[in-house]
Formats: sequence, C-alpha cells, structure tokens
Amino acid sequence: MTTVFDRPSLGGERGVVLIMALLIVVLVTTVVVAVSWRFTLNMARNENRWHGSQARAYLEGGEQLARKVLRDDLTENAHDHLGELWAQAGEPLPTDEGWIRGTIEDAHGRFNLNLLKPPAPQGGQQQRRRGNSNAELQDRFSEHQKRFIRLLQTIQLEETGPVTLQAAIEIVEAIQDWLDPDDQPSGFGGAEADYYQGLNPPYPITNGPMTSVSELSLIKGVTPALYERLVPLVIALPEDVQMNVNTLKPELLRALNRKDVLQPLEEAEWQSLVEERAAAQEGYLDVNAFLDAPVAKALFYDATQFDATGLVTASSYFIFSAETLVGEQIRRSKSLLFRGNGDVMVVRRTDSNF
Repeated sequence: MTTVFDRPSLGGERGVVLIMALLIVVLVTTVVVAVSWRFTLNMARNENRWHGSQARAYLEGGEQLARKVLRDDLTENAHDHLGELWAQAGEPLPTDEGWIRGTIEDAHGRFNLNLLKPPAPQGGQQQRRRGNSNAELQDRFSEHQKRFIRLLQTIQLEETGPVTLQAAIEIVEAIQDWLDPDDQPSGFGGAEADYYQGLNPPYPITNGPMTSVSELSLIKGVTPALYERLVPLVIALPEDVQMNVNTLKPELLRALNRKDVLQPLEEAEWQSLVEERAAAQEGYLDVNAFLDAPVAKALFYDATQFDATGLVTASSYFIFSAETLVGEQIRRSKSLLFRGNGDVMVVRRTDSNF
C-alpha cells in the first residue's frame, strides 16, 4: 500500500526549476546590460574621436583663414588699428556639424610682462634703486615699469579696494627680481630665490624672461584676485615686443602719463583719450600723430614731458582665438601668430594664457 510519503515531491521540483529559470534570466540580463553598456561606451568613444577630429580640422581651418587675413593686411598699410578687417568680430560660420567662429587680437595691445626687466645697471644705480623720494622713484624705474605701476593702481579689488602706489611699486620690484639674472632683492618689495624657497611649498625663481602669463601668479604680492584682473591685460612675449597705441586695451591707455607722474590718468582724462582714439577711425600713422592729437597733447604737454619708449603703431604678434560646435560639444583653441617677412607663422598653441 502506497502512502503519501512515498509520492514524488512535485512542488519541490517545480520550485527548483523556477529558481533555475530566474537565475538564467538574471544572468542573461546581466550579460545583455554589460554588452549594451560596452557597446554604448565604444560608440560614445568613437563619436568623441570623430567629433574631436572634425573639431581640430575646423579649428585648423579657422587658423589658416586668420593667417591669410593677416597676410593680406600687409598690403593695405604700414600701421595696424582696430578699424581693420582682422580686428572685426564676425558672426559664427555654419559647418556640417555645427558652427565655428574666431577672433584676432593684437598681442601688442596688451602689456608685455617681459618689458619689466630692469635696464642694464649703470653707475650709482644700486644706491638710487632703494630711495623713496619722488625724484628717486622717477630715477629708479624704467618707463615700462612706471606704466605698470600706473596700471596696477587702476585695479579695484573687492576685498581690499584699489591697489595703492606703494603696493604697486612693491609688485613691480618683485617682478623685476623674477626677471633679472641677479640674486639681489630690489627695494622693499623685491624677492629673490630665498623668499620663494621659504614658502610652503617652495618653488624656484626663473631669473629670466617669462614664457607664460601664469608665472605672474607665483610672484610675491600678486594675489589670486589681482591675477585674475591682470590676465586679460598682459602677455608674455620677447623682451623687445612693444605696445601699439592704436590697439592698446582701454585700461592700458590709462597707464600712459607724463614721465614725472606715477599715478594713472584721472577717470575723465582717460575717457577723453579713449574717445579721441575711437574717433581716429583709420588709426594713428605713427606715435607722433597720437601725441599731437588735441586730448593727448593737452594731457602729456609735449615730447619733453612724455616718454614714448616702447610705443609703436605697427604689430607683428597676434592672438587667434577660435571655438567650434561639433555634435553637442564646443571645443576651443588659441594660437599665437607672428607676422613678418611677408608671411604669418604659428608660434605656439595653447588652452591657457600666453
């Protein structure tokens, strides 16, 4: 006689089969998700590579166009100004994947930090450089350094207010020590290798020309807030690259003043100078034409009162900035271009500051 205990446990078998089926479903789902994720990732990578290649091609094409515009400009006239074709901001140009746009900026319209290198020492200079009387201050700074001292005083910082004359002098002294080859601190604000080695973390001093504006952020007295304000106004170029009065950024026009004055132009004086330059739509043929204009002549008196050292009206270095939309991403590039001997060459490309 068969009892209930002798019958097969059909319910238990069904439970095992159900669990096995669920495990198989989970395993298959996991494999499908993994394969799908890898496929999506590979597709995204391939898309990014393709878009990156397309973007580079567009940006290089824009750079070639900028070079052509600057080459053609050589045939127009011997001076450069903001009314020329290269200085005009155009609308974005459509492409198959989006758009591209670019701008050309005269690098001579910024302050070249390497101009702050002190002149070669002369007799008695070491005794004069530490004096603080007005006459001694005039004597110890080059005209380039005086302009930068004035420029610093035009900067208004949110936390500390305007940069004072004394603070500006000390910053210029520190920059001078960064650029000069000796190890003797300049004035009260100077700083040589011993100062930077004592910081945490320590870092070496260049004691030579700057190769990038980013070096400015390392110099004694230059706070992050001040650095951010200076970045759009400065550049690091060879020591002999001067400033074009036709293309100088308006803030730098305020740093021009009589050689016996370490303060910048007053607000009203500066605005008048900016307006006068804007009215000269074809730019100034030479620096004398700039100084002979009514407002400039009234501000600077005459050639004996104004030092025109380092001022020009023709430019050789230009900054080309471009951006392009490819797919859903915007890519950017910046090139430093040099124009000379009838051609335009790429000096370097970067994603940061020159």
